[in-house]
Amino acid sequence: MMADKNFTESGGPGHFILRHRAAIGLILIAVTAFMAYWAAHARIATRFENFFPAGHPDTLLYREFQYRYGGAQTMVLMLRVRHGDIFNLKTLAKIRDINRLVNRLPGVNHNEVFSLASYRVAYPKSIPGALIFTCFMYPNVPTTEAELQRLRNNVKLHREQVANVITGDDRGAVVSASFNERHLDYKALFDGVQDIVNRYRDANTDIYVAGVPIVTGWSYYYLPRIAVIFCASVALMLAILYLSLGARSSWWAPILTGSFSAIWGLGFMSLMGYNFDPVMLVIPFILTARDLSHGIQWQGRYYDELDRLGDKLRACVTTTNMMLPPGLLSILADIAGIIFISLGGIPVLKEIGFGGAVWLAGSVTMVFVFQPIFMSYLPRPRIRERRWTPRMPAVLHRLVTWLISVPVTPGVVRSTMLAAGGAFIIWGVVSGQRARIGYDAPGTPLYRPEAKVNQDIIEIGKYLPTDEGWVVLSTPDYPNPQSSIAPAVLRMTDDMGTYLTNRGDALAVVSFATQILKPLNKFFHNGHPKFQSIPGDSREAGNLWYVFLGGTAPGEMERFFAHSPKMTSACIRIFLRDHTYNRLNRIRSEIQSFIAARVVHDPGLSKVKVNYLGGQAGLYLAANDVLYRLDIMNITFVLIVIFLCCAFSFASLTAGALFITSAVMANFGAFIYMNARGIGLTIDTVPVISLGIGLGIDYGIYIVARIRDEVIEGAGIEQAITTALGTTGAAVFSTFAVMIGGILPWAFSPLLFHNEMSVLLIFLMGMNMIAGVLILPAFIAWRRPRFIASRLARSDAGPRGGETRQAVMQASSKR
Repeated sequence: MMADKNFTESGGPGHFILRHRAAIGLILIAVTAFMAYWAAHARIATRFENFFPAGHPDTLLYREFQYRYGGAQTMVLMLRVRHGDIFNLKTLAKIRDINRLVNRLPGVNHNEVFSLASYRVAYPKSIPGALIFTCFMYPNVPTTEAELQRLRNNVKLHREQVANVITGDDRGAVVSASFNERHLDYKALFDGVQDIVNRYRDANTDIYVAGVPIVTGWSYYYLPRIAVIFCASVALMLAILYLSLGARSSWWAPILTGSFSAIWGLGFMSLMGYNFDPVMLVIPFILTARDLSHGIQWQGRYYDELDRLGDKLRACVTTTNMMLPPGLLSILADIAGIIFISLGGIPVLKEIGFGGAVWLAGSVTMVFVFQPIFMSYLPRPRIRERRWTPRMPAVLHRLVTWLISVPVTPGVVRSTMLAAGGAFIIWGVVSGQRARIGYDAPGTPLYRPEAKVNQDIIEIGKYLPTDEGWVVLSTPDYPNPQSSIAPAVLRMTDDMGTYLTNRGDALAVVSFATQILKPLNKFFHNGHPKFQSIPGDSREAGNLWYVFLGGTAPGEMERFFAHSPKMTSACIRIFLRDHTYNRLNRIRSEIQSFIAARVVHDPGLSKVKVNYLGGQAGLYLAANDVLYRLDIMNITFVLIVIFLCCAFSFASLTAGALFITSAVMANFGAFIYMNARGIGLTIDTVPVISLGIGLGIDYGIYIVARIRDEVIEGAGIEQAITTALGTTGAAVFSTFAVMIGGILPWAFSPLLFHNEMSVLLIFLMGMNMIAGVLILPAFIAWRRPRFIASRLARSDAGPRGGETRQAVMQASSKR
């Protein structure tokens, strides 16, 4: 037991913590050391399928067939000549060399490399007594003009077979490849592709590259610049912290506790096997800044109590007792803002939700337990004479004084401010109902429109589809009359392709019927155009299927039938120009309409089940289905948690409703900003929006809690508000400045996502600052809610600031 009598009589959780400070401190240090070990093993990596809802039918369809029909991890490399066409010896040699180098890239699926020089791209050729499939340009390229002309003629005669590897104007050639995601090293892949591009690009040859692995690889390319921004953000936060608290010798204490909280969060995520995506590195930074801000709040209040009490230990105990309730409430709001995104079934959001919750919860132990212990062992903070001390300009000082007086001064300014807050709530709610979902433009919104990756995607999209979806048929096996190669089923797939392409969103629809059977049927009938059609019976279709199976490379049939030689699952590929929200919704609606009109009521298709939509397009569509519901659910749960916690903490339903109103006013502004910038709800933006919901409500909680504490100690409401704004308000502003200073450098990131989200967070922090520091106190001064005013009558302390007990009671009666 400590000897200081005043300390021992103070009681509360602060007294318990300091009474057992040695044991508690050692335990927390040991846990931090354990977490530091795991934090050192944290991985920066990407797993693409984790960005999509795991239980959605489209995602399940993708996972079931990704290694048969080709996953979303597909790269498209387009070589395009500026003059002439690709049918020259030099360009054809480049195509062959690029095909070979792509086939050597890490993680490549060797059976899924396609180009004019690939053994997988062939045309049928008849010889006496046999039909063989001949490669266009494998293993050798033409070396003479005669061979070159022969290749040109073969391409013209068999245009269907090369439609996806040569552009329609013959000036572009494509090398496409699929990759095994489980063994994919995005950085190594990206570096390998860039080596190919740099080696074969010249004055007459442009090379463009697109695909999910390349989009992800660019984030690794920008990682060094992102690291510089990260360091600049940390340096700016420390500089602002020093300006705020540097007058005392222990100004750096929040850095220690904030770092320990980050170690807990990082260690937990590593311990659970979670990865950090390079694009998402801004989120751990925001979480750390939030931990640091709680430490700043505690430290600022500690200095106030130290000046008032004059005793270090009593100041630690009193600060902890006073700050722990609003601190716990603020941290619960922080956690609520991030934890509920884990309910959407999207693995990466689940990881961010759980990891972020532990990251933020670390503030409870580090700030409100370890920080008082740490400060109790340090010498009493002394006021230092700094060589240079920034002084507030007179104009700024008058502005601050005026702002502090606004909430307690009846008049036009206060009334206008409250009315503007109400109008902003309406605007934000209306904007929320009009929130955009998914992507609105070709390319990826992760990077700026002028970025190389987006320019390449747009250029390739002019000539070739860049996105693919699947319709998968579940049927009986051959020779059942409803098998995947039965005439009735083949006609249905052919009709589906015609229907979808005529509607305009599908650039092409490819199936076994269109790609193989119809050309083979024509070929066996001496090339007569009228036989470019579905075979007349199952036996004939089966014979053509067998001819194709016998003349192709192993695995080729699995592009069309997942379980070859069984025909119980067939793939219809839908090629799209992009995966924008409206296009994907229209494609799904068109497929539904076709099934309802063509399949459901046809007795000849009663055993055929049509599954849709798989492939990359299906993954994005699955995310679109979940995101809006997830965002609304997240906001609802956060507001419920804020209401319940605030109502319990302040023992008032009015307090709960007041904080919900403040949260809606400040955070629904996110929808206003996003609609103005054309930003949709995506996997990337939802976590940042969720963080903004919980993080900013802290400002109002700390301010209102200080107002209540001042009233309990005997101040009138107006003086309590003025004192709270002058003390806790200063700490809140320091917290706000540190947060803004840390977020601001991300606005200069090469990633458009970082730019847009940093500006969004600055906007949200600013709105929460206005709501917590000005509008909430103004409402309290105007309406004098019972959970504050009732403390006036029960206060045992004498009136402060010249107020009489009668004046206090009169003020209370006006509520």
